[in-house]
Amino acid sequence: MNTGFARRGGPALWSRKMVGGPAPRSRRLVGGPAPPSMKASEGFTLVEILLALGILATILAILLSAFTGAGRGLDILKERSGAFRQIRISADRIGTDLAGSFSSTSVTTTAFTCRLDQFSGKPASTLIFTAFVLPDPSAARPSTDIVKIKYYPKVGADGKYIDLYREQSDLPLIDNKMATSESRLATGLMGFRVETFDGKNWTTDWPPNWTTDWPPGGGTGTGRLPTKVAFVLTDARGQEYRRSFPIPLAGGEASTLFSGKREGRSR
Repeated sequence: MNTGFARRGGPALWSRKMVGGPAPRSRRLVGGPAPPSMKASEGFTLVEILLALGILATILAILLSAFTGAGRGLDILKERSGAFRQIRISADRIGTDLAGSFSSTSVTTTAFTCRLDQFSGKPASTLIFTAFVLPDPSAARPSTDIVKIKYYPKVGADGKYIDLYREQSDLPLIDNKMATSESRLATGLMGFRVETFDGKNWTTDWPPNWTTDWPPGGGTGTGRLPTKVAFVLTDARGQEYRRSFPIPLAGGEASTLFSGKREGRSR
């Protein structure tokens, strides 16, 4: 009996223990943490996406600001470079013309004159003189080695700045109907001021108010040349550029003849 009961009850008790005991391995995996493969398939959360987009937008804004600033800086650099270039070219041209300037006491039309005016509060000088130049045989008009040159400003199209012009008259010492040639040297200036030096003082107008003949016996003040001429070009930013040039023929006004040759030579 005991043996039979043990056979009938033994296996039954053993099966109940197994059912009520710890869960199989497969059941514990279902309720536990998800494996790595399952977690990767879930993707990013909305907060993570928004955070990444915010960081990306910030980086793009910084890059755009940097590129925009660099482009603006390049434009400013080109503008200033162009303004400085036209001022340098104008200064070189004026200096070249002044190097050949002359005046003859026997011909009043060769007088050197300079007058300072004001255009909308901006200094604007008008400079007129006669000069020796190299003849241009390729020009359509007859070549000449003596010209009359005039530098003068005009109010720009915008009314805020002034433009500098150069006018040249060929064969100025004889009556002719040749048209003058005009060229614009610089634009967008805040001022063009010319200063003349008489050996002692600088003045903005020439000739000064002379009461006596200029020594050493070379004619009146209207025929005299300044020993130096300086001019100041002011760009649109208010930066001034000053250049000074000596007048090589100053002091020889009495010996300069109509033809431009020195005294003692046959005309």
